[in-house]
Amino acid sequence: MAVVTMQKTRVIVHQPDVDAFLACLQRHGAMEFTALTDTSETLKDLSGTAPHAALLPRVQHALGFLSTYEKKRSLWRTLRDGSVTTYTEVEIAKQLEETEVVADITRDVEAIQVELAEKNATVSHLDQQRELLKTWSVVENKLSELDTTQSVSMLVQKPIEVKEKLAVAIESALQEGGFTYATQTYATAILVTVIRTQAEQLESAISEAGLTFVTRPEGAESASVELTKVEEVLAAAVGAQANVHDQAKHTAHTHLHQLRIAGEILEWEQGRFSTLANGKQTAATAVFDGWLMADRQAAIEADLKEQGVTALFGELETSADEQPPVEIENKGLLQPFEVVTRLYGMPGYKDLDPTMYLAGFFFLFFGLSLTDVGYGIFLMTTAVIVLTLFRVGDGVRTFMKLLLFMGLGSALLGMLFGGYLGIPAEALPQWLQAIQLFDPIGNPLPVFYLALGLGVFQVMVGMLIKIYSEHKNGQLIDGLLDQTPWLFLFTLGILFVGVVTELVTFITTDAIVKLVYLGFALVAITAARNAEGLVGKLIAVLAALYNDTIGYFSDILSYSRLLALGLATSALAFAVNLIAEIVSGTPVVGPILAVMILIIGHLFALVINTLGAFIHSARLQFVEFFGKFISGTGRTFSPLSRSKKHITAQNE
Repeated sequence: MAVVTMQKTRVIVHQPDVDAFLACLQRHGAMEFTALTDTSETLKDLSGTAPHAALLPRVQHALGFLSTYEKKRSLWRTLRDGSVTTYTEVEIAKQLEETEVVADITRDVEAIQVELAEKNATVSHLDQQRELLKTWSVVENKLSELDTTQSVSMLVQKPIEVKEKLAVAIESALQEGGFTYATQTYATAILVTVIRTQAEQLESAISEAGLTFVTRPEGAESASVELTKVEEVLAAAVGAQANVHDQAKHTAHTHLHQLRIAGEILEWEQGRFSTLANGKQTAATAVFDGWLMADRQAAIEADLKEQGVTALFGELETSADEQPPVEIENKGLLQPFEVVTRLYGMPGYKDLDPTMYLAGFFFLFFGLSLTDVGYGIFLMTTAVIVLTLFRVGDGVRTFMKLLLFMGLGSALLGMLFGGYLGIPAEALPQWLQAIQLFDPIGNPLPVFYLALGLGVFQVMVGMLIKIYSEHKNGQLIDGLLDQTPWLFLFTLGILFVGVVTELVTFITTDAIVKLVYLGFALVAITAARNAEGLVGKLIAVLAALYNDTIGYFSDILSYSRLLALGLATSALAFAVNLIAEIVSGTPVVGPILAVMILIIGHLFALVINTLGAFIHSARLQFVEFFGKFISGTGRTFSPLSRSKKHITAQNE
């Protein structure tokens, strides 16, 4: 439930054990390697090439080719079966040892690709020839007889834009050029015959007229006869092409999964050997620097010892300007809410992990934004189905757990707000009406006050967290001086509301006003403490009084969006029901249309309102809450680790 402690670490390993050491660190995913900056002459650069470095790009290329032939699965089957296979470490090692089999499959795929390229080229050429012959098929003469020793014949196709003026354009071009010619007009083209010595001039004249010659096809017979021949050859070529496609489909069905597993394992290997560039070496050892998750060192050392690998870990001093990478870890019920934190980005290394603090607020705010029992039950049901029936990755599972909480919040708050798929409160059973505390449409003011009250509470919690954070960083006094005056003013504001509503009687309005003056005086004093000079202190005071006052006021008003979203949920659900009711009176098709409107309308309302509730609930955390105690975003921890796209490992 905190930002993971990182320690800058140097590790010394025997040369023969380097790969085993890196494989262990990769399994644990607990160390981010950095370039070793030791300039000692005894340390030489460390590098190496992965044993199967040449095979990896070939496998990746084969996967790209075969994936287009993968049999498409339904969404249900995809989710049910999943895409990740579980292997033991022994099985993973065996896969790496059997790369020759993978190489053979890759060679077969490459051969298929070459053959397919040849077949595609043949089909493409024949198809172009066919289209050309179709154009020339209007000419009945044999192609071999069109040219003589004295004359040349050329076909001019009719472009659509000059269809009606083609003959005129050609005649004009021929006459102006002084050609000796003959023309034969067809439906789609004109055949022009000139003496051989004028052939080049003809091409130029026709081109200047904006017309185009059609390339002469190959063959000795007429174009229609040659077309028949080409179509027969093309049909055979297409058949041969289809056979190669079938071969590719069979290969994909048989070996695609195997290649994906092998490709991912080879990527792991490549990742380990790429890490060598960060290290240095002596004659007998290799040296690595990096950021290590401190709580994982003992487990890593135990794992290395079990494998017979000797590695010496030593903590390095860090300079003041060094910023460790940031990772957060939460367990149990808090873990799903990391999704929200990670959307924002990692907190600073010295900041607190906000997940624990935002979880309750996000749960509550989402419920206030999507105040409908029916929608909440639907979200929970969806999450439970995915979690229990489908094999999905860790990321999807985490989000589904969050969705389960989101649905629960919607259902619980929906009961308090009387949200049941837009059904009017008076139409509900008495026991459900008794549970309802708020009427967002009939009487929205209490909901508005509730939203602002929650805003005040969260902002004050943010101030308290800031004090605690400063305490952890050894700056408790600064934390108290910066936050206490505003906590005091917010408390006075709450008391004022209590006095006005006659809930608080131990203090008067006049006393509160006097204390407010004191509060702002404290703000001014604390704001000026670090400023230099009279002018500097004056500017600091004015900035604090103006900026902070406006900032806190706008922060609190931002929480009114909870009311707006809750109203939108109720109003949209009610509107869907109203439209369905109106349509239901239509003869014959009315009931069917009403049911369709109810299903589609409520699904649309669910998606839109869920998206809005998530975005705005998260925004309240990021803008109004995190800013109170998070100083900035940190650099995300990027350790040497295993990807889990297609394979995950388990202990035997």
